[in-house]
Amino acid sequence: MKDAESGFECHTMKVTETNLSTLKESNGDQEVLEILGMLQLEMSLKQHVILKPVAQPHVREGDGQLTFGDAGLDRERLCGPSPQCVLAFDVLSFSQEQFRLVHVEVEVRDVNDHAPRFPRAQIPVEVSEGAAVGTRIPLEVPVDEDVGANGLQSVRLAEPHSPFRVELQTRADGARCADLVLLRELDRESQAAYSLELVARDSSRPPRSAMAALSVRVLDANDHSPAFPRGAVAEVELAEDAPVGSLLLDLDAADPDEGPNGDVVFSFGARTPPEARRLFRLDPRSGRLSLAGPVDFERQDTYELDVRAQDRGPGPPAATCKVIVRIRDVNDNAPDIAVTPLAAPGAPAASATSAANAANAANAANAANAAALGSTDATWPEGSGAPEAGAVSLVPEGAARESPVALVSTSDKDSGANGQVRCALYGHEHFRLQLAYAGSYLVVTAAALDRERIAEYNLTLVAEDRGAPALRTLRPYTVRVGDENDNAPLFTRPLYEVSVRENNPPGAYLATVAARDPDLGRNGLVTYRLLDGTTAEWRALRGSDARRWLLSPRGEEALD
Repeated sequence: MKDAESGFECHTMKVTETNLSTLKESNGDQEVLEILGMLQLEMSLKQHVILKPVAQPHVREGDGQLTFGDAGLDRERLCGPSPQCVLAFDVLSFSQEQFRLVHVEVEVRDVNDHAPRFPRAQIPVEVSEGAAVGTRIPLEVPVDEDVGANGLQSVRLAEPHSPFRVELQTRADGARCADLVLLRELDRESQAAYSLELVARDSSRPPRSAMAALSVRVLDANDHSPAFPRGAVAEVELAEDAPVGSLLLDLDAADPDEGPNGDVVFSFGARTPPEARRLFRLDPRSGRLSLAGPVDFERQDTYELDVRAQDRGPGPPAATCKVIVRIRDVNDNAPDIAVTPLAAPGAPAASATSAANAANAANAANAANAAALGSTDATWPEGSGAPEAGAVSLVPEGAARESPVALVSTSDKDSGANGQVRCALYGHEHFRLQLAYAGSYLVVTAAALDRERIAEYNLTLVAEDRGAPALRTLRPYTVRVGDENDNAPLFTRPLYEVSVRENNPPGAYLATVAARDPDLGRNGLVTYRLLDGTTAEWRALRGSDARRWLLSPRGEEALD
């Protein structure tokens, strides 16, 4: 997007794995992306400012080379197990005549720098000798912090002829899980235990691997095992605003045996993650699954729980049910607004004190704007209704139309329509919003500014999502106009007539003249001189309302 009047230009770059500039994880000062070279920007744009920085990027002046510091990049630290890792930030390039905003998205590719590892070196399991062929026994899955092809690829037994095999699967919540599958019937009398070795590998060449000892104990048969009426898999949907204590599911497994052999106890399996155990409660006697803590769709949208049902008899076989809980998004997050004033280094900037003063002056105007918008459902930034520190911009009154003043970034943690945000600017027609890229806008000047007429603008930014009902956020924002020497001094009278006695002594008072300049500081400091070439001299006397000048017939005398 380019504006012909202001020369402002905005670029959005998506760096993919097929691009040579895509990053791999690195140590040290890794050269990442030559922004100016890719955009063919003129070498006159020698200064850059990084907005919304991540992982400490730096732009080198002159050639625009983007680097990350000595700490390097660690994809696992930046993005965890997420399959995609994107660093997004904005770079502002500027000269005296032109601003250019570059939105950069850099995808960090994973390298295979982690080997799989088992949670423990010895893994014990138990299986009944009466277990049917195909019975699945959950195993503790190895951990590999890499993702995709670099992550965990296989788990197998080192012994090729055992009555078991290992199957590696991906759960509904994206986590990996492993099962020990029974391939043939067991006979406890002929073999009561098996000592096996588990091997986990990734896809590197050569592959990184880990090993653990698997001890399988064969238990004496118990005639019947509990059975879940819903089968081995159950799915339930839960709204993220469901109250704590809500019932999700009644599992109710039954065992036809009598006495302790038919008394069923429910518990979470070893593969149920700690976070799920904290959020969901399973009654050990009734099998009722309920909500124990608040869930958040934006944090995690799916949970997979392993539920075991086991009787109290000797050598009890266990039945396993996989419960998949899918969280439904509700519009529970109001949009966020971040304001970044745009100012070239060396340009005057609003201090914290001036920002606070501007914020106090803006309260009444912003309250009026909010009332006009009917913002009974609006949310204000956490804390007070005043603008956050740094939400004050200083723009020179000689700025051209369409000059960028601030970058406004909006976001919403919700998904779908609940997370789609539209933004508007209220307060004065001298400023407007211009779309920079998805979710971000520029506040630009829409008219010529005159500090002597309006020295400060109290504006209101409004972000509203498309949920039902919609949520709205208001952000007060202040623009202060910097002074330029754009006004000539004006005398208080167009003509001064003075009557003078002849032969006045030197230093006699003749007349007072005054001129005023509405500019500030040195721009408004007025000096006087005669243009008609007379030998008389004007001398200054400082007064409270204006400068007074005396006419002397000889210039060598001085006045105190």
